[in-house]
Amino acid sequence: MSREVLEILEKMDKKELKTQLALQCAPLLTGIKLSNLLTVTKSNEEDVKDLFRNTEITVHTLYQTKHRTIFLLFREKQLLAYLNEEDVKETMRLFGYQTLRLIDIFEKLCARYQKYMKDHLSFPHELGLLLGYPVEDVLGFIRNEGRNYLYCGYWKVYGDVDAARITFDRYNQAKEDAIRLISSGMEIHELLLYGKMLESA
Repeated sequence: MSREVLEILEKMDKKELKTQLALQCAPLLTGIKLSNLLTVTKSNEEDVKDLFRNTEITVHTLYQTKHRTIFLLFREKQLLAYLNEEDVKETMRLFGYQTLRLIDIFEKLCARYQKYMKDHLSFPHELGLLLGYPVEDVLGFIRNEGRNYLYCGYWKVYGDVDAARITFDRYNQAKEDAIRLISSGMEIHELLLYGKMLESA
């Protein structure tokens, strides 16, 4: 992150929902990523749902505790398109998903994620696919138990390092852009429109 953006961030309220969204979900908000995880305090849970109501971002609750909520935010059309790519579809089958209906996927994923968080059972690696990670990196992570990666950024890379670096640079730029825009007074729904304009440019 550039010095300029770090200085801007220093002056922002990091507990404010808009700031958290810029830090955690900028690639999704600006239209270059199909999904993102968002962790917020319990007090912000309803605000998140309200914020994305009637937008192209769908909000799904992945896990809750007394103090925080983990959401999966996603663009349904793009997510379904990715899940229907042949290698992704086949890998989801390996993870035990015979249908790609999101309602069925989320029911199973949430149950597995809860067991991982509460009972320390195995991590549901299909979450990587739902976050748009490349299949070869998800499978490489499993085979290598998280070791022997070629590069590490937003995820551990086992396949195309050059492509991953380009993607990570785009995500970092999206974060810097989102921080600048939100610090200057832009609202989240305006940031979504800004992302649409970038996509169509």
